[in-house]
Amino acid sequence: MITKQQKTRLTAFTAVSVLLLVILLGVLIYPSFHDRGMAYRIDFRGSSVNGLDIGAPVKYRGVAVGSVDRIQVNPKDLDSILVTIKISRVFKVKTDMTAAQTFAGITGSKFIEISGGTPASAVLPPGGEIPMARSLGEQAEDIVATIEEAAQNLNRLLGDENQKRISQFLANTEQSAAIVSRVLQAKEEKLGLAVDNIQKAAEEFSGAAADLRKISSDLGRLTAKLDQSAEVALDSIAKRFSDEEMGRVIGNLDAFVGGASTSLKRVEDVLLAQQQDLRRMVESMSAAIDNLSLFSRSLVEDPAALLRGGRRIKR
Repeated sequence: MITKQQKTRLTAFTAVSVLLLVILLGVLIYPSFHDRGMAYRIDFRGSSVNGLDIGAPVKYRGVAVGSVDRIQVNPKDLDSILVTIKISRVFKVKTDMTAAQTFAGITGSKFIEISGGTPASAVLPPGGEIPMARSLGEQAEDIVATIEEAAQNLNRLLGDENQKRISQFLANTEQSAAIVSRVLQAKEEKLGLAVDNIQKAAEEFSGAAADLRKISSDLGRLTAKLDQSAEVALDSIAKRFSDEEMGRVIGNLDAFVGGASTSLKRVEDVLLAQQQDLRRMVESMSAAIDNLSLFSRSLVEDPAALLRGGRRIKR
């Protein structure tokens, strides 16, 4: 039989064991209830939360910082899904952070990814709302929808009626190009003759300019000879006449020589001016020849260019 002393020991052992078990359970369970995190709300408007379950992780750049606590339809707006999350007290939610749904893998399950935020931003108080951000999947859906709409527009553009119009336009363009080509071929000989005549005229102008330069140089030599002849004549007159007569003669000769020099200078200036005008005229004719040659060559190589240029002018 169990003695009274043994009963006392067994009772004390049982009480101590139960107490230790309660303490151990309290140590393990209390932090879970005490630090369940701070609640925040996310309003997913116009977006499906299919694949997002209660208990799904909430991550910030891949690091788990909380979990999904509640998912419900907004009773005031059926286009809105309210998701309540619990965030660890250690993690500070900033006012410029956003939340988006992200696929966890090929299974279709989702978790909430928080992004953004700067150290200088204010802390969002518990119970606040984290703005929704569009996920990559939703953006991809928009891109696919845009591509599909563009494909439909392209199909409408390439319909039977538009194809007929395009074919008719190409046929008209080809016919017009053929007409222009025939016209240019018929006028090619005349264009060549016109270009040859212009080149000959330019050569003649060049010869005239050379003659003018020669005349100018001859006038310069003539002026020098007149100066020398005047000096010889003055020396001869000085030997034959008195000083007074010589002074009058010299004055008259000076006036004559000055007038002759002025007249020759004017003639030379006129010739030089005409020479410059002729040079500019020759340069202009040369440029015109080059432009005509380039134009005729372009028309021979691409007759449709004239048609396109005309249509641009009409527009």
